[in-house]
Amino acid sequence: MEKTTIHQLQSRLQNGSLLSSDMWEQLDIERYLEYRDSADFDTAWIQAYQQLRREGLNPAEEEQVREWSRQAFDQVIRASGSSELAAYVSDDMDLVFCAHLLGLENEFIQELAGHYEQGELPV
Repeated sequence: MEKTTIHQLQSRLQNGSLLSSDMWEQLDIERYLEYRDSADFDTAWIQAYQQLRREGLNPAEEEQVREWSRQAFDQVIRASGSSELAAYVSDDMDLVFCAHLLGLENEFIQELAGHYEQGELPV
């Protein structure tokens, strides 16, 4: 995964702009949640997650990933009021940052990161 993508995501998290304001105006949360629960997306996400070997993270890295995930959750719940959507985005950040720290190359995770880098939810 490109370092510029990771740095962009970190920057968006730190300045509170993980997802763009335009994205929120156009989002139908219920439809998006249905999409996330679809078999294709869910299966791809689970397969990517299963590739991670989290035991490769040291305690400081684990704490940093938790912090990034928490920031994502907080931003999304404030913007959307949806705890389910916030949990999905938080889990995505966990997946993206763990893969980066572990050096895992995975096309699905790279696509996730690319959407967030653009301030969008993955579709």
